[in-house]
Amino acid sequence: MTSTLLKSHSSALQQHLSMQQLGEAFIEALPKNISALKIPGRMITSDSRRAPISAYVEHVPSIQLVMHEVLCHDTTQEAQSWAEQCFHAFLAKQEADGGVLRFFNGWNETHKTTSLVSAKIIMRLAADAVSIPTERQLGYSNVMAHMHEVAKDDFGLGHEGHDGMYDYMTDAFNASRWKEAPFIVSECNEFSEFLYNVGVAGHKFPMDTTEHKQSILNAMMTSIASELWNGREYNFIAQYIEEKLLSYTPSLSTDNRALRNAKGYVMGHSGEVENRHGLHALAAAQAYSRNTGIAFDITKLKEVMLDYNQGVGNAFHGLHRALTV
Repeated sequence: MTSTLLKSHSSALQQHLSMQQLGEAFIEALPKNISALKIPGRMITSDSRRAPISAYVEHVPSIQLVMHEVLCHDTTQEAQSWAEQCFHAFLAKQEADGGVLRFFNGWNETHKTTSLVSAKIIMRLAADAVSIPTERQLGYSNVMAHMHEVAKDDFGLGHEGHDGMYDYMTDAFNASRWKEAPFIVSECNEFSEFLYNVGVAGHKFPMDTTEHKQSILNAMMTSIASELWNGREYNFIAQYIEEKLLSYTPSLSTDNRALRNAKGYVMGHSGEVENRHGLHALAAAQAYSRNTGIAFDITKLKEVMLDYNQGVGNAFHGLHRALTV
């Protein structure tokens, strides 16, 4: 969601936006947001700071077109429909029954891209770094810096208590038992297994093989797909989360800190956070492509995004059934 759109709908959120509307707003603003994308500056010494580094992303109009095609594709439309139906079924719940516990268990599984894909990319890049030829090291460092920006918020750097955010929310919904085995949603576990397989695919191939390079590029494209889906998903549920929390735990209305903690998981991933992660993943993928000489195929990006959307759509279909049986 763009900052302008957020401001327009932050007060009382009287007009709730669909995931489709959120996606269209993001794609419309894509050139502007890419032009503003930077690797942040960094203090080198106490009196010396490296300036921010602008991202270099090519073929923006073509990528914008493909992202719109993906957004409007039947696969994505079905996935968004299941996600919205799932969230509305959750919002209709009046108590933390088995359906709510299964929802939190399964929803957690759908958000493992950072640990199962992006973190695996970072680990693989780090492991290979010592073997990169001198003339390619600067470009390789750029790839790693962008991947850091993809993952840093989810890994909690500079965000004390990040790892407990999900538990703050589930506790506020009286749903602390969500981790127990009876509440597993098979479709969601299958989706997280898919993510794991993407993250480790090709890791045993020699560095200079096409298979190795393509597997990392495919994983980066999956990170792009995931973060941009998350941008729509979190911004959709963010419109409802505070009101729903207060309906479960009215005492939160008199405890600002507890309310902030309870809604922190959703709000901390809403706004422009996930979309920015997706753009850094896009910049990383293109930088990796240039650095290794393997083509960045926009048609392949479309294929990967649709595969991701189909998988996450199946997961939300399972979540919806878990909430409504």
